Parts: sequence; structure tokens; C-alpha cells
Amino acid sequence: MKDLVRTILRENSHLDTLKKYFWDIWTNQVNLGKSPRIGYTDIRRKKLSKYNKQIDQWYYEFVGGINESFKLFDRYMTNLTVTDVDMRKTDQYINPEDKFEILITRIFNKSYDENIVNQTLEFGFIIKDATLLTDEGRLTWDELLDQKYDEIWDDIENWLRGELEGYVHTIQLDFGLDYLYIDSQWDD
Repeated sequence: MKDLVRTILRENSHLDTLKKYFWDIWTNQVNLGKSPRIGYTDIRRKKLSKYNKQIDQWYYEFVGGINESFKLFDRYMTNLTVTDVDMRKTDQYINPEDKFEILITRIFNKSYDENIVNQTLEFGFIIKDATLLTDEGRLTWDELLDQKYDEIWDDIENWLRGELEGYVHTIQLDFGLDYLYIDSQWDD
């Protein structure tokens, strides 16, 4: 029985330390004028993934609930310019030769309901600029719009959308959200 009590006390002390660690990070982010974010890429690297659910709960407590978490996410993502560098930081595979800027114009969802399974997050985007390595050589986004590149344009557009959706999926986790599906659409 003593061993069980010691184990429980040790585990609770460990969780308290971990909670303080994350609260300190989020407090620093807020003090710097940034949106507090969980940082799942970093959590994975530090091998803390087994605490994901607990970290989400601490995050909701820190920001004032899951609805506030969604509002922070919506504000963060709306009119966000995403670059090739940003995607690489979240472990998206982007060819080092590819350079681009994509504007996420808005999030179409108006709320997040944690009780709904298989939710889809929908957002709009515009490709502002790109220079990509293709089978035809390095091409800019404007050059890819030329009719002679119609065949490869579809492949590149689908690839860019897929990478962008993967990036948004990673970022939504940083706000304690868990949309199963991410869907993008051109926004004019």
C-alpha cells in the first residue's frame, strides 16, 4: 500500500511540474502578444505525447474553455500568410528548392463541438506567390497559369493544397482542437 501511495504522489508531482511548464510557456506567449499554442511538434520531439489529452485540458483551462480555444484559432488563422519555411517547421516535407506564400483567408466553421466525431474544418486560401521545381524546371506561379502547363498545374495545385491542409491540421492541434478532416477551397 505504501508503494502505491508513493507512486501516486510521484505521478501527481510529475503532472504538477509538467502543468507548470506549459502554463509558463503559454504565459510567456501571451506576454509577448502572441496566441498561446500547445506546440505538438515540440511535444512529439520531447516524447511527451502520452500526455496529449492532459495537456489539452490544461490548455482549455488556461484560455477559458474550448470555445475560447476555437476563437483563438480562428483569429490566428484568418489572413495568415504561410510560407514554405513555416511548413518545414511543422515537419511537412517541402522540397528545399520550392518557395511559396499562401494566404489563408478565413475559416468557414463558426464553432467547434468536441462531442461531434469526424468533424471537418474548412478554410479558404489564395496562393500569393510561388517558385516551384517541376519536371519542366523552376517555374513561378504566374508561369504555371499558362495553358501549356495545364497538365502539371493540376498536380502542383493538388500537392500544394494537400501540404497546406496538413499544415493546418498540425496547427489546429496546437489550439487543442481535433478536426479529423481538413478541407480547403480557393477563395477569391
